[in-house]
Amino acid sequence: MASDAKRPNAGARVPVALPKGEPSQPAASSVPLDISLQQAIGSRIRVTTTAPNQSTVEGTVYTADALTSLLVLNTSTSPPAGISSTSLVAPAGAYRIIAISQISNFQLLSLQQTASESTFAPALNTIDTNAVQTRLARNISSQQAAQARLGPKGTTHTDQALFDALSRTHPARWHGNVMVISDTYQIEKPYGAVNVRLVEGGHGDLDRMKRVVDLERSKVALKLSKNMIDGKMGSENTNKGSPAGIKKGG
Repeated sequence: MASDAKRPNAGARVPVALPKGEPSQPAASSVPLDISLQQAIGSRIRVTTTAPNQSTVEGTVYTADALTSLLVLNTSTSPPAGISSTSLVAPAGAYRIIAISQISNFQLLSLQQTASESTFAPALNTIDTNAVQTRLARNISSQQAAQARLGPKGTTHTDQALFDALSRTHPARWHGNVMVISDTYQIEKPYGAVNVRLVEGGHGDLDRMKRVVDLERSKVALKLSKNMIDGKMGSENTNKGSPAGIKKGG
């Protein structure tokens, strides 16, 4: 009895007109209103409300809530796809909320559209495995090349910066602790101009390469010094502006 008090429409029965063209179904059926509306979720119906505000509304049933005794219809002219009893997100469109107790009858216009019938079902995209393999190989090659540009263990920031600068204008690689430039020159520790040599059997302008190394090394040293000064000044400014630098008390 307590359950019936909470759901005044649980026992109510109204005429339900079924769609035409189904001879196996009766023309009309008398069923509990809230249950029949719940079973019509996703279907398009025409609802007639009771007097004094009698009206007729068409829409797709989004939900029929037995706890609140409310019917929610999507009244868009084009039936939305994807509405079912398990739908978590409401499709876009206009909605109408009607108290189930104000419904005198409803007509089932069309049944819920299944996923196989939906024209809105997205086409499955095929995966180009060859393209995936090519991209994977390219990424691996890029990572290996980046790893190869790193100097051996113990390489300083200055030495690595010099190698990076030279590699921007010349083919460069590491061979142990030795920088090999254009497969013609080798630069040994401590990687200064005086440490530039021709590889065995190599031919090239050794003096020019020494000047290039000396110039690039000077640029690297200047840049690193500037970064250190900027970092130190930024740290000092932060300390001056911090509460820790303010003396407490009067």
